[in-house]
Amino acid sequence: MTEADIYSIDAAKRVRDFIKAKGSKGLGNPELSLRGVIINAFNEQTVRQSEQRHSVHRIFGDLVWDPIVKFREALATGNNKAIPLTESRFAESRATYELLTQTFLKEIPLP
Repeated sequence: MTEADIYSIDAAKRVRDFIKAKGSKGLGNPELSLRGVIINAFNEQTVRQSEQRHSVHRIFGDLVWDPIVKFREALATGNNKAIPLTESRFAESRATYELLTQTFLKEIPLP
């Protein structure tokens, strides 16, 4: 998971490179691989984030999963206010996570 931010993207690249370099040898899991990248906390009103979103797609290609998780203030603070996710204002966020769950189940099948 990465945000459309230069520092987050760099961190995601370092994780990818670490897994490639150490995954089969030093981590004791020869089947370890990066299976997907999720863009998180995306603010579509920011030009810089839109540019960085394109960078994520350029760098990770088909590993980028859809949909993008948009930043929602209500979702970010909902936990502090004990607001249930079943409220209608969270419908889009719930739908996003349901789609990502379907992608996860398709990309990473049960053994």
